[in-house]
Amino acid sequence: MHGFRSSLVWISLLAAIEAMDILTTDIGRAQGAVESMPISAAVMNEGGMALFIFIKLALVAAGATAVLLALLWVRKGRPGAGWVYVFTLSAIRVTTVALAIVALHNAVLLQSLSGPV
Repeated sequence: MHGFRSSLVWISLLAAIEAMDILTTDIGRAQGAVESMPISAAVMNEGGMALFIFIKLALVAAGATAVLLALLWVRKGRPGAGWVYVFTLSAIRVTTVALAIVALHNAVLLQSLSGPV
């Protein structure tokens, strides 16, 4: 059960951080900031924020599916499943931390765009 809870915590954190990235990106764009990530900028230029949000949600769903499938394989005793689970959960953790840094950067940028308080 520990693996399942840990997986859910990290998937939930990833979803929350993705939501913060979406929010700070949208607010920043409304204040005149330009998206510095080329792929994100291309997505928003082609489909706007709706496509950006859809892709972010799809990425979280894909990550969650990968982690939970790997955990299921571990429980079924498939050879090598433990390594797959460790790898996929580690990927979720690294991605979550990296996106938290991006969201924090976006928040700092938003503060600088609004001027001195």
